[in-house]
Amino acid sequence: MSQDLTIFSVFHKEYPVPQCDFIKPIQVGRKSSTLELGFTSDDEGDNIADKNDTHSELTALYWIWKNMDKIDSNWIGLCHYRRYFILPEIHIKKKLLQTKTVVDSRDVYPKELNHGTLNQVCSNELKTVLIEALKEGNVIIPIPSSTSIELIYNASIKNHYVYYHIKEDWYLMRDAVIKFYPDLKDKFDTFFDSETKMHNYNMFIADKNTFRSYCEWLFPIIFELEKKIKISEYPYQKRVFGFLSERLINLYLSYNNIKTKALPVVFFT
Repeated sequence: MSQDLTIFSVFHKEYPVPQCDFIKPIQVGRKSSTLELGFTSDDEGDNIADKNDTHSELTALYWIWKNMDKIDSNWIGLCHYRRYFILPEIHIKKKLLQTKTVVDSRDVYPKELNHGTLNQVCSNELKTVLIEALKEGNVIIPIPSSTSIELIYNASIKNHYVYYHIKEDWYLMRDAVIKFYPDLKDKFDTFFDSETKMHNYNMFIADKNTFRSYCEWLFPIIFELEKKIKISEYPYQKRVFGFLSERLINLYLSYNNIKTKALPVVFFT
């Protein structure tokens, strides 16, 4: 049955699944695990599932891209088993005959998982807001976060990455981007050296054409980097391609002047 909107939620472990028509779970990491969650897996058909420990949710993104024609929806999205888009928390204060609406613009709402909070990511009101924004030509992304480095609040995206990850990988990414897209050379440096906020988590929702175009742009860079980057022995740093793509989507949206609507993300603790 045709569905206007399908958001794939990436799972690598057992966790409650939102029960609604527009969120579809997808399992990653099944190739290196004995866990069988019983729903769509990123190791079916054309896939890069065996790279999940270094690529994180990119293995699910690749699977969605390669199965796009089988997904009967106008708009496709990606989120995580503990992170979902949610409506802003709106507080209405009435004074005399005036109504003032204040929107909380925090990027993430940490919440305890329960029946009520899980239902919030499946509400009809949220689905309506998402579809209306998408009909207006927007890509839906998380509200940007400041890229702070300890006491340095306004660190650039580049400096934030270099501080928390492996410096050499940043410059290898730059080389790969310029190799495939030489017109991005100046934009790469000016954007990442100046921007102090970033849309995180590799979460987004877009129309099929935009989704496909982004994947066609991204994965040649990632596959080039696979040839160059030495994978760290540290489990956290090992997820290097997920971390780099988290930065690259920001560059892609900016360079292509893509309209966006930013929504907060709920994070189930």
